[in-house]
Amino acid sequence: MAVASLVTTGHAGSGEIELADAVSAEHVSIDAQMDGGGSCNPCAAKACNPCNPCAANPCNPCAGGALKVSASCVVPSVKAKAYNPCNPCAAKAGNPCNPCAAKACNPCNPCAANPSNPCGGSVAAVEVSDAEARAAYDCLKPEMTAAFAGSTEAAGAAHLNWPHVSTGPYQSITHGGRYVSNTANDVAVVAYMKYEEIGKAPVGSILAKNSFAILEDGKAAIGPLFTMTKMEEGWNPETGDWRYSMVMPGGSTVGVTKGPNAANMDFCHECHIAGEESDYLFFLPEDFRK
Repeated sequence: MAVASLVTTGHAGSGEIELADAVSAEHVSIDAQMDGGGSCNPCAAKACNPCNPCAANPCNPCAGGALKVSASCVVPSVKAKAYNPCNPCAAKAGNPCNPCAAKACNPCNPCAANPSNPCGGSVAAVEVSDAEARAAYDCLKPEMTAAFAGSTEAAGAAHLNWPHVSTGPYQSITHGGRYVSNTANDVAVVAYMKYEEIGKAPVGSILAKNSFAILEDGKAAIGPLFTMTKMEEGWNPETGDWRYSMVMPGGSTVGVTKGPNAANMDFCHECHIAGEESDYLFFLPEDFRK
């Protein structure tokens, strides 16, 4: 299928969907999930699971955040489904008879909870084909360049010109179900592509993971940029000398290890601890490795 048929351009107005941002998502009260008998909700995320810090967790700063909706990148198959008048589950604003309409945050409503960030504002992840995801990513690249141009992080917009170590975008549950793509700077790329045999990443390695989501109306939306930088030995033994950062579309920084709003990045390493044998790294799915 030609790329042109997978992602189309249009002139609908652009904007930002304001979701529970990464800072506020981190501080969602666990007790709030339980108010009003929340224990009856089988879809509620299990909070603070010590056996799996990467499990769905309302404290996960990677699950919330803001998406910058593209003015021109759309997945036609998703758009067609959303606006199909014969589809009883298509979104119908203000239609009280629509059984598929979004339910309010009722703790006893098993359809209300979003496992990416229950009641926290995450957009439900829409799954598309690999070809559609690649086409959407290619369409979004110029907008990503502009979105991260104002970042003070070294990766910023520059990461889009670094070697891609993934063959295409793939969905990441630990990043809110968004589609992500992995890039590495010249210092990191050879070592990173050894994957589980990496040993230790060279000092100066920067790994960047950009993200986007496909919304229920078919529009593509840019998500946060996640980075890891390998610092000199002894810089921060608690994180294996990795410096984590998260940049929002628009260039603002949510947090930096040992820098502004460092606490917002604690979750990152709590998750990456599971990869201690490979220098605290997780690697992309084998189907998407080069």
